[in-house]
Amino acid sequence: MFEGIFLWILFPILGACFGSFFNVLIYRMPRGISIIKPASHCPNCKHRILPWQNIPILSWLFLGGKCANCKEPISIKYPLVEFFGMQLGFLAAIIAEPSPWQNANMAESLRLFWLMVTLIPIFAIDFKYLLLPDTVTIGGILLGFALSFFEGGIDWLDSLIGIVACGGGLFLFSFAISKIINKEGMGFGDVKLFAGFGAIMGLELAYIALIIGSLLALAVIVPFRFIAKKDMAQPLPFGPFLGLGAPISYLFGYKILNAYLGIVDKLLSIFS
Repeated sequence: MFEGIFLWILFPILGACFGSFFNVLIYRMPRGISIIKPASHCPNCKHRILPWQNIPILSWLFLGGKCANCKEPISIKYPLVEFFGMQLGFLAAIIAEPSPWQNANMAESLRLFWLMVTLIPIFAIDFKYLLLPDTVTIGGILLGFALSFFEGGIDWLDSLIGIVACGGGLFLFSFAISKIINKEGMGFGDVKLFAGFGAIMGLELAYIALIIGSLLALAVIVPFRFIAKKDMAQPLPFGPFLGLGAPISYLFGYKILNAYLGIVDKLLSIFS
C-alpha cells in the first residue's frame, strides 16, 4: 500500500515513457524491423538519437521539433503519442485512486494502467495493419500472471484459468468459424490479447469485455461499411474494440452484469 499522490506522479511519467516506446513499436513492428536493433535514430540522416535527445515530449520541445544532427523536422505525431500516453497514465491514476492522500494498491492500479495505455498501439497498429504486437498481447499475459502473486485482484490460479479459458476458448471459436465459412477466422493476435485480459482480470470480467467489444464492433464497423460501401467479407480490426471493452469491464463489469441479470429477472417475472 502507498499514498495515492505517488501514483498520480508515477503513472503520467510511465505513460509518457510507454508512449515513447510505442512510437518505436508503431513504426517498426508492421515493417518487420526489430524493436531492439538498431537503436533509435533519425529516419532521415540515420544519426543515433542520444539519451538526452530521447526524453519523452521534452526533447522534441528543446530541439524545436528538429533532428539535432541534420535539422530535418521531426513529426509532431511522436510527442503527441507520448503526451497521449501521459494523459492515459494520469487518468488511470485518478481512477485507481481518486484521492491523492489515500492509500492505493499497486497491483490493482498497474492492471488498470496497462489496460489503458496499451490502447495506443492496439488502435494505431490494428486499425491500419490488422496486426497486434506480441509486446502487448504476450506482455499482457506475463504481466497479468505476475501481478496475481501480489496482494489485490485475482490470485495466480484464477489468472491461469483466465489465460487458458480465454485464449483457448477464443481460439476454438475462431477455428470453428474458419471451418464453417472456409476463411480465416479471428486473428491469433486477438486470441493472445484476450488471453492477456484473462490473466489480468480473470475469466468472468474478460468475457464481459469480449461481449462489450463485440457490441462496440457491431455498432461501429457494420454501419461504417454500409455507408462507405466496403466489402463486408474483408477482415475486421477487432483488437481496438476488444481493447476498449477491457478497461470498461475491469471497472464496471460486475455492475453491468448485475444490471443485466436484474432486467432478465424482471422480464421473467412478468411473463411467468
